[in-house]
Amino acid sequence: MIAHLLIGALAMAGLLLLVDYTRKNDLHLKWWQWTLTILGLMYAIFVLELIIGFLSEGAPQAALVMGMVTGIVAVVWGVLLGRFVFQTPDHGN
Repeated sequence: MIAHLLIGALAMAGLLLLVDYTRKNDLHLKWWQWTLTILGLMYAIFVLELIIGFLSEGAPQAALVMGMVTGIVAVVWGVLLGRFVFQTPDHGN
């Protein structure tokens, strides 16, 4: 149970840090960019809960395999969000 609370706390902290980052860097994100961000965060939570679920069932090999398969998608999603949505403008520098 504590693992579920920690995952939720980390997800909320991550979202608040993203909001703070957009305010500090004066980024104006459109609604669909926030939607992609929230969906990516929810998918990352799903991946972590999937791993916790398999581990609690006593199947560490299944947790490893499914964590790797679904985790790759989550990492690629996060990299693409960082590259195309949360990139700070250069302003000609």
